[in-house]
Amino acid sequence: MSLPDINLSNSGQLQVVCGSETTAVRVQPCFPLSDPNRFFSLLDADGNEVCMVEDPSGLEPSGQAALSAAIADAAFTIKVTAIESISNDIDLRIWKVLTSSGSRTFETRLGSWPRKLEDGGVLIQDIAEDLYHVENVESLDPKSRQLLWAFSD
Repeated sequence: MSLPDINLSNSGQLQVVCGSETTAVRVQPCFPLSDPNRFFSLLDADGNEVCMVEDPSGLEPSGQAALSAAIADAAFTIKVTAIESISNDIDLRIWKVLTSSGSRTFETRLGSWPRKLEDGGVLIQDIAEDLYHVENVESLDPKSRQLLWAFSD
């Protein structure tokens, strides 16, 4: 089965192009939550699945970027401006960060890794499934970059 042609419309809406038919879709992450970089269902306005993207890395680079942007926009995301500390506690990783709304602490599973975005940003999903977005890793202070680097591939 061939991978779909995925892009953003001029208005920023994620869409799937199949031949001459273009369908506006929204992205829905699927299980397993232990692998948040794979398995995305693309649903039309009625909630019907238009296609399943098992592994976004198989998409064209423009499709990967469009899907990453839609994932970031689809969820409530918290903008991270600095990382103060990251520590381990039994089966959890504890993050202390500064956000656009102030200081915040959240937990991720030890097996959960930050997801790099095509635009140079990073998404981190906590155990409550909230998303923390680092818009540009290079714009972080040196300490924050060093802390984040330890959890990047």
